[in-house]
Amino acid sequence: MPTQGTVLLVDDDPLVLEVLMETFCDDYEVIAAASGADALDALRRHGQVDAVVLDIRMEGIDGLQAALQIKEIRPDIPIVFHTGYPGDYSEQDVQNKYQPFDYVGKNERPIRLERAVKNAVEFHRLTRNRDELVEKALHNFGMVGRSVPMQVVYRMIAKVGPSNSKVKILGATGTGKELVARAIHSQSSRADRRLVIFNCSHKPQDLVESELFGHLKGSFTGAVEDRVGMFEYADGGTLFLDEIGDLDITTQVKLLRVLETGEMSRIGSPEVIKVDVRLICATHCDLLAMVERGLFREDLFYRLKGVTISLPPLKDRREDIPELIDYFVERHCARNQHGLKLFQPEARQLLIEYDWPGNVRQLADAVQSLVDLTPSFLVSKADVERYLNFTGWSPGGNGAFKDRIREFKRTLIIEALDRSNRNISAAAKSLSLDPSNFRKLAKALDLF
Repeated sequence: MPTQGTVLLVDDDPLVLEVLMETFCDDYEVIAAASGADALDALRRHGQVDAVVLDIRMEGIDGLQAALQIKEIRPDIPIVFHTGYPGDYSEQDVQNKYQPFDYVGKNERPIRLERAVKNAVEFHRLTRNRDELVEKALHNFGMVGRSVPMQVVYRMIAKVGPSNSKVKILGATGTGKELVARAIHSQSSRADRRLVIFNCSHKPQDLVESELFGHLKGSFTGAVEDRVGMFEYADGGTLFLDEIGDLDITTQVKLLRVLETGEMSRIGSPEVIKVDVRLICATHCDLLAMVERGLFREDLFYRLKGVTISLPPLKDRREDIPELIDYFVERHCARNQHGLKLFQPEARQLLIEYDWPGNVRQLADAVQSLVDLTPSFLVSKADVERYLNFTGWSPGGNGAFKDRIREFKRTLIIEALDRSNRNISAAAKSLSLDPSNFRKLAKALDLF
């Protein structure tokens, strides 16, 4: 029978340990340890443990000492302290020094411990899966961010990449649509073939047709030699059409023919050429609204439908901004052989609060410019204020009251996590919140 996870139960009282095993064995795979030393040995032997229930007062290595060593071996595992002597220990001191996931007295109702373990296991599994996704996205695709919306994007890439499905990527300018297209191609069976990229925006119709389908010498004024088009060049591989909503109606007809038949002709040539191309397209436009206005062909719209991946604007995933700042600073300094520069906490806070209408591309440009323009190794709040002409969050703006309050809460928590280097206990303390309440609030705000 599948279990919810693996829990390490640690207590030197055999009766308590037996009760704990009976309590959790139906829902979890349980590992029992009768001392702190046994717990550390069990942790080293077992590849996967999702949570530890740890008594504090034990002979030899007590629970507090064991907790520190557990964090050294597996810093990601949540620990639930379970003690019969809660009055002997300051819960606040334990929280600050040992950073447990929860702290439960043995005199409390069993459901309190059951709930704490359930939450700890769920938190660990979500964090582990998220971290695997985030690491793969960064190292394989150059995509940065661990927010919930970006995790959805990473999962979609993993699902559709190996298929041959058409993919439509939606998102505002600067959100990273080309990165997603590259990631999809790299996961496909065509990864060893060409990925050809063409931006359809603001180009004359003749030029677009010529670049997509190619032409023969003399087929129009300026055609001084034969030219291979993007479709022919991408044969066997992937063609990424960025800003496909900017295509004129005539080119849309020719694109539809290629998608329906796999056939095309160069301009000025009667020869039919067969091509095998996986199409990925992207747009910041509402294509359905364009169909209704007669600006985009309905048959092409449905032909392109395939799988849709939506990229969020940066202001809707502010929790990724601290990591993006670090990534852009390190990359820019390494490329230009600068000494590594740092952003003051107050400067980072301003970057988190700014709305970034140009999205990730604008943030990258801002970070790189601030690194270049600031003579000191430290980028200050004043430097950011001058560059962005922005002094910080204010209660103004558009949107319903509850939406603006929610956004303000999200920003406060993101800033606290950034200041504390993502240490939940320290972040909670800086906001005068109990860590368990901090986690609940962060989760409710879609930050975990």
